[in-house]
Amino acid sequence: MSTDSFRRQLVLALGRSTPAFHAPRGARPGRLRNLIAALTRRTPAFTGQQPGSLPSADLRQDDPRIADFGKNDLAGAEVNNRDLREADLVGVNLARANFAGVDLTGANLAGVDLRGADLTDVDLTGANLAGVDLRGADLTDVNLTGALLIGANLAGANLAGVDLTAANLRGVDLAGVDLAGVELTAANLTAADLTRADLTGAFLIGADLTGVDLVGVNLAGVDLRGVNLTGVNLTSADLREANLDRANLTGVNLCEANLYGAVLTSTTLAGARWDWATIWPPERAAEIWFRSAERPDQPGVYVVLPEAGGRDRRAVVV
Repeated sequence: MSTDSFRRQLVLALGRSTPAFHAPRGARPGRLRNLIAALTRRTPAFTGQQPGSLPSADLRQDDPRIADFGKNDLAGAEVNNRDLREADLVGVNLARANFAGVDLTGANLAGVDLRGADLTDVDLTGANLAGVDLRGADLTDVNLTGALLIGANLAGANLAGVDLTAANLRGVDLAGVDLAGVELTAANLTAADLTRADLTGAFLIGADLTGVDLVGVNLAGVDLRGVNLTGVNLTSADLREANLDRANLTGVNLCEANLYGAVLTSTTLAGARWDWATIWPPERAAEIWFRSAERPDQPGVYVVLPEAGGRDRRAVVV
């Protein structure tokens, strides 16, 4: 067996059986050099990378710009069109990085700096984005189905066409964020800050908005079927033509809210508060008035009772 052939066989064996194998130093014949380069791309541990260097990522493409994810600072890097499923990127600085078209399904990005990053058309299904800084990031057409976004900062992010189906956004600061047309079906928005957020045309079917402050929010025409709005403050909210079929509005504050044309079929309204400035759908106004009683501690504010007959009763404490 020639020396060159023996070397090739040895490198192949080492690449298969020794994860921590390091490439030998010194010049190598062309074929052997290519073989070593291939092994380096296919075996993350082959290059002696440190934790946080994408141990499970597919980096087989020839691109020296992203070969070393062991670096903690990849700000502005080009990482587009890569397969980084279940990759561990914790501790890596990816501010302004280009992730366009990347598959990050199930990736761990907890606490990562992604300010100003281009995440256009990225698949982040089931990804861990807890505490991620996404300020100013471009999330156009991103798939965030089932993603964990607790503590993430989305201020100024472009969320056009984003899919947040069943995403966990509990307590997330979304104040002033443009969520128009965003898919939020079954999303957990419990205690999230949606102050001044634009939810025009958003899909919120089955979403949990418990404890959310929606004062003055624009929900005109929004599909809110089955949404849990228990205890939500909807003062001055625009709910015209909104679909609230089967929604839970228990204890909701609807003072000065506009519900003209809203669908209230099978909607739970017991405990909801309203005043003379509240605009109800014409076909439901008389019924709701008859079911309501004035609060003794707030003259001019009424509460919807579980059953009819409230108008003829004394004021009730709720």
